[in-house]
Amino acid sequence: MTSDSNGAFTLRAATPSDSEAIDQLSRLSADGGAVPYRLHTHARVDGDGLTRSHAVVAVAADDGSVIGSARLTIGECRYEGEYRPYGMLGSLVVHPDHRRHGVAASLARWRIDEAERSAGPDVVVLADIQRGNTGSTAAARRWATAFTEPCLTTPTPMLTRAPRPPRGFEIRSLRDDELPEAAIGATMALADYNFARTWTPASLGQWLGWAPTGPAIHHYRVAVSPSGAILAGIALRQEGLLRTMEILRMPRTMRLANTVLRVVPKDGMLRNLAVEHFWFTPGRLEAARALWNDTRWTFRDRGSNLLITVDRRNPILPVLGVRPWTPTTSITTAVRAAPPLSPDRLVAPLE
Repeated sequence: MTSDSNGAFTLRAATPSDSEAIDQLSRLSADGGAVPYRLHTHARVDGDGLTRSHAVVAVAADDGSVIGSARLTIGECRYEGEYRPYGMLGSLVVHPDHRRHGVAASLARWRIDEAERSAGPDVVVLADIQRGNTGSTAAARRWATAFTEPCLTTPTPMLTRAPRPPRGFEIRSLRDDELPEAAIGATMALADYNFARTWTPASLGQWLGWAPTGPAIHHYRVAVSPSGAILAGIALRQEGLLRTMEILRMPRTMRLANTVLRVVPKDGMLRNLAVEHFWFTPGRLEAARALWNDTRWTFRDRGSNLLITVDRRNPILPVLGVRPWTPTTSITTAVRAAPPLSPDRLVAPLE
């Protein structure tokens, strides 16, 4: 347990008994970015089958109430051409009455120290910040050594009509005997990207088998040629089984576009199917496009939309059908690592 210099609060690892207090805190604290939202948690899980997480709370010294909370996720990714451990700082919330008193900075310091203790001194520390969240950006400047260029985040609604069947290939779920090919394909497609995972048949199978709430959380769809070669693949996390994202307010232009595009449901609740990775073999963009549309139809009853964050230089971008009027936001990743982040290297944002 640690305390701040003034003794106004202490930090400690969160326990299951803190869950209700953390949920109440989350309801009071929305993300401060361009599209304010808050998360409604349905199930608390540790990692995603390949990662592990640590939760921390800030407790007021005078009454013992939880005034802040945050989470650290430990995993492995590529960074500047090497496979490195990472520590992702996320889920930070501070009670409105206790902001600007050093709570957020202390929670960041606790998680960075824990990342170095758990994963070693060469751990790459990361934090995703939504466009417009000036408070989080200012806080990250205290510890970050670099910031990535903003990556595009777009929620794509599901289809209400079945897409036209593709010609020349089949779209279906990944089979167990195809795990090696899918792992190689995803790894090769993102080999030069910072923060991308390196997949093996074992790790992909472990990821797919992770089902902490009973139903499968992770899904994998592929486009396959007549000869059986995988032309494109998409890995999904059924986020709606774990948490729902409530959109509290949209900028005027986004709100107007949403009346036609219906990206955000009327109740403002997004049951996301988050895209872990999406790739295609060289020259087979049409297979990726067909896979994307088929997924929007096949999974229409499992979520309100597909949520993807991509580097704007990623060749998958044309598949997403983003137009100037499409409701989007952007995510910048704060990074603390050596060697310095190369701005020319593309980014594969971690979920």
